[in-house]
Amino acid sequence: MQQWMAAQKEIGSIKVAFQQTRTTPALKEPVSSSGRFWRMADGRFRLELGSPATTILVFDKETVRLKESADAPWQTLKPDDSRVRMWMKFLSGRDMAPESLTNNFTLKVTQQEKDFVTVAMVPRPLLIKKYLRQLDMQIEPGGRRLLGFRVVQGDGSTLLLNFGPPEKLTGDLTSLFQPQG
Repeated sequence: MQQWMAAQKEIGSIKVAFQQTRTTPALKEPVSSSGRFWRMADGRFRLELGSPATTILVFDKETVRLKESADAPWQTLKPDDSRVRMWMKFLSGRDMAPESLTNNFTLKVTQQEKDFVTVAMVPRPLLIKKYLRQLDMQIEPGGRRLLGFRVVQGDGSTLLLNFGPPEKLTGDLTSLFQPQG
């Protein structure tokens, strides 16, 4: 885990495709969709879900903007808004320090295979435990890349993200951080 956190600081600007699968007790079948994620070395990021994108989350280092459906207006949110707070911590890389994670989570390796290691993060604060049971991260050995991220919520709902290989980004990417559409 520490190797992965250290690698995130050195990875630079990247783009990653992912597959999201959501389960809830109310749904008979899981719901899946594809997405893309851009993260800049300076902490800016853009997350798009759906193809074409229906949900878009953009952080330009100052403002968080959210578009929750193709025909919804853009919303401007504070970085600590409950709808985006957890994503801000992980996507921006702001809390990618061992001290920050261990203050809020108990970390435990739950599976170690040749191709991946799974680290479970159980929240420490009781208030959070009501809504969030556990976060799981699947990381390549040596901390090279994140393969999967799973959120287990208090009601048993899950959100699983399986990531493709990261692509290095170069050039002027300013337009990614402007609300479009």
